[in-house]
Amino acid sequence: MIRLTYVVKDFEQMVEDWSKILKVKPDHHLLSLPASVGSGYLYANNINEAMSFLVMNVKFHDDVVLERKALNEIHLLLYFLHVNVADFYEIVSDVDKIKFGPNVKRRSIFLSSTNYPLEITYSKGTEVQLIGVYFKSSLVRKFFKKDIFHYLTEYSQVRLKDHDRKAISDEENKLLREIFETDLKDDFGKLVLHNRILLLVEKILNRFLVDEFPDSKTKGSKEEDLDGLKEVEFMLSEKELEKFPSIKGLSRVALMSGTKLKKRFKEVYGMKLYEFYNHNRLHKAKQWIESGETNIKEAAYRIGFANLSNFSKAFKKEFGFLPSQLKN
Repeated sequence: MIRLTYVVKDFEQMVEDWSKILKVKPDHHLLSLPASVGSGYLYANNINEAMSFLVMNVKFHDDVVLERKALNEIHLLLYFLHVNVADFYEIVSDVDKIKFGPNVKRRSIFLSSTNYPLEITYSKGTEVQLIGVYFKSSLVRKFFKKDIFHYLTEYSQVRLKDHDRKAISDEENKLLREIFETDLKDDFGKLVLHNRILLLVEKILNRFLVDEFPDSKTKGSKEEDLDGLKEVEFMLSEKELEKFPSIKGLSRVALMSGTKLKKRFKEVYGMKLYEFYNHNRLHKAKQWIESGETNIKEAAYRIGFANLSNFSKAFKKEFGFLPSQLKN
């Protein structure tokens, strides 16, 4: 049996700590499990100092215990779980316990808190797909009214009583599949993953609040807003989109005004529309040049730069070095 302990404040640091225990060097917070423990990976990213996420996609080759230590502070944790149980799967808090027998499939969303311990045991052969998202309380206070913040906090204190109260919807399942199919060895793939997780979190929190507070008005977006934003994201993520679309055209796709689109896109994706477009195309060009798929001039042309000097300036601004240095 393998036991891994952690404190949720920083999932990136957690992956680093586990890598030392497992004696495996992570690659930019991407940890591939050693064969003695299992197959698959763990990937963590700190979005900012108040929000962090973990993606786990593994099959264990031994019984594994994940032991979460309690903190004095109350911060929220949102888990998305897909578990295909081999022999058993057990969750234990400081006051209650749940155990599932062999050949059971569990699909659930679980809201937890950092102020109580939690121990999860997966038996050998169990397959786990998990996304964990950590929210510092200050971030939750910023986006929700005081009464809703207190309700979310109280809800997280029921321990395992309502651990599978929220089922995963078809739309959320689609986003989860996209997350687990993402190529994490690719910079562009990591950006897509980051965006998908933010969309997933906003969708489930919005659904949660609609269910629990049908008359409440929060800073979260409506479901149709998120669908529109995702369509815009797809457009701006096209590999060879040579020209930035007009705001008017993007607004028609998103079914919202240009002013609202610019505001909501920045809130959800953390970048302005053009900034997101430019970031994506430059990362794609970098990947082409590094792999030898194109030379510098061809890469610049494919992403819409007619002037090589302008491409080099934009490239250096994004990465801190010239594209010619990749070839050297």
